[in-house]
Amino acid sequence: MEGSYLNLSPPVTAALVFIVLIALWAAYSFYVGKASVPLPSYTMGFRSGPRGTDPRTEGFYGGVAVGAGEPNCLRTSSEAAELVALFDGRESVTGGCADNLRELKTLVGKLACFKKDLLSPSHIIEATRYQKFSTVHDIEPVAETTGRCFSKTLSPRDLELSLDKWAYRGGVLIKRLAASYRLESCDIDAAEKLFQKLVRDVSDVARSACLADSVMFLMSLARRALLIQVLLHLLAHVTP
Repeated sequence: MEGSYLNLSPPVTAALVFIVLIALWAAYSFYVGKASVPLPSYTMGFRSGPRGTDPRTEGFYGGVAVGAGEPNCLRTSSEAAELVALFDGRESVTGGCADNLRELKTLVGKLACFKKDLLSPSHIIEATRYQKFSTVHDIEPVAETTGRCFSKTLSPRDLELSLDKWAYRGGVLIKRLAASYRLESCDIDAAEKLFQKLVRDVSDVARSACLADSVMFLMSLARRALLIQVLLHLLAHVTP
């Protein structure tokens, strides 16, 4: 019996070698290959930017996030600025619209800042870290969503849930404000189209920046399927 565990047939030996090679390849792909973007700032800090960026200007892509006007990051989205301008300066007919307008400004500013951070070449959580969390229209703090985007750990379902909640809440606020201000139908249509265009724009940017490459995902599935086939083959040879 001594040394009997080394009496492997050539097919089993080849299968074992193949499994080791697959494991090494998978480990390399996971730990090295996936690092296609810099790690988010909450793990790396703010010491320096990626190649070709000036640390004195990183994080300020597209202008300052807060303090340049309403909504936040207004220079990143013309739709957000136009939407807020459509309601600003009007007199409410029914009253009680100040809170709704304030929340709409917060929401569209949050969307614009989300887009701003995702488009920034420095991959630093800058604009979104100033955005307040609200259970009414957030599933998680938008800065955390941005960090998960940069690390490619945000699932398509989580992204869609956040986008859907933002879109739904914005639609509710626009309807409330339209009633408070007694807007004409043309103004209501303009407001809804501006918000829909803003959400669509942010959605396109987020899907491109946040989700893992579909090709890499399919390759990962193929590697898993191949590994399962090898294991089944191995079991078939070692089972008496």
